[in-house]
Amino acid sequence: MSEQDDFVVPDWLTDKPYTYTERLSGPQWAWEFLRRNVEFRADWRKAQLEYGLSGYDPPVTMMMSQYDTPMLSKWGLLYCTTPNDDSRMAGAFWNPGLCSTVLRLQGFPVTAEIAAAPFVIDDLKCPSILLEFPNQSQHLLFMDEARRLQLAIEGADVMRPVRLLVEGTLEKELAAAQLRSLRCFNDLRISGRLYDSHIERGRGPERLHLVLRILDAHLSGATRDEIARKLFADEYLDEGWSGANQLLRDRVRRAIYRGRALMRKAYRTLLA
Repeated sequence: MSEQDDFVVPDWLTDKPYTYTERLSGPQWAWEFLRRNVEFRADWRKAQLEYGLSGYDPPVTMMMSQYDTPMLSKWGLLYCTTPNDDSRMAGAFWNPGLCSTVLRLQGFPVTAEIAAAPFVIDDLKCPSILLEFPNQSQHLLFMDEARRLQLAIEGADVMRPVRLLVEGTLEKELAAAQLRSLRCFNDLRISGRLYDSHIERGRGPERLHLVLRILDAHLSGATRDEIARKLFADEYLDEGWSGANQLLRDRVRRAIYRGRALMRKAYRTLLA
């Protein structure tokens, strides 16, 4: 790490720092792996000059990007808060073209004769961040405790009463995720909250949990032998590190390889 990088790897020797990952969505898992990437963290520090706070109208924080294609786009992001924040605190705006759960909406003036109830952002008490770009596109991220819902809005200014429509004809691969996000958004408008039942959890959370913990051990400088001894104690005692079939050795090696791949680029597969 550089002297400016104050990222702290969680204590992998105990499971406690990882208990919150049981409820993570796919995009939140992607964030957990990406934020451990030292190159990403370096780019994040440089990218802060591209954004500015344009206003605060509780509970909405308004941000403005100087560029339609910000530096963080290379990582699949439009904007994010500090990588030091885990998924419970972080605000990450993913590129809608990569993240299937970002709800795509078209905004129309409230005067438009469209059969859609007006959306008034002031009616919602859920904390949110509004991200605006020079091309007038807007992205809205609702943050209710550890739960997230991101909207991508084209057209009328969402800070004023608008009518919002979702595209009716979607590709098969995208339709299911968009419908879930739409139900989540409609329930948010009714209740003002995001609920766990609204959020689809990432695939294979137990496996990702283990991979993340082993990756942290590797980033902390632990040897494969130390990782096996601490995390797979019973198997380690039964076979030792040099067992004839080397299953334990291969298991640790594959987990490190997978963790490093997810940290570098494969995290994008968790967004689909």
